[in-house]
Amino acid sequence: MPELETELLTLANDLRVACQRVARRVRFESTSEVPPHQFSVLVGLHRLGAQTPTQLAATDAVSTPSMTRTVNCLAEAGLVERGAHPDDGRQVLVTITEAGERVIEETVSNRDTWMLHHIAGLDDDQLALLRKAADLLMEVSSAD
Repeated sequence: MPELETELLTLANDLRVACQRVARRVRFESTSEVPPHQFSVLVGLHRLGAQTPTQLAATDAVSTPSMTRTVNCLAEAGLVERGAHPDDGRQVLVTITEAGERVIEETVSNRDTWMLHHIAGLDDDQLALLRKAADLLMEVSSAD
């Protein structure tokens, strides 16, 4: 049994490292108009709708002051807008702009194109294996 545990631990480590490397390369080599941490905020606003900086900070697991700086950069670039909170005058609501939506579309397209370029030369068996691996990784990533 210890041999199986060692093999599973090695597999877990190899999968984690491979996923991190692919994610890093896709983020940094697919060219994006905004840094990854700002892109994450745009995607959060796209998915969840208007949010306060505190809510955005909780979603990205960063401090509120750090998120405020990120929101300021995005607002200066015209990618988000700040508005009054309808229920709490002390709060600000951040919403994504059309320009922010375009950045998401372009970035996702660039990332998909980058990945397509890197898998296009694989044979049918390799592509089928990647399909199975992608399905399994999606399952693992959504598990509690």
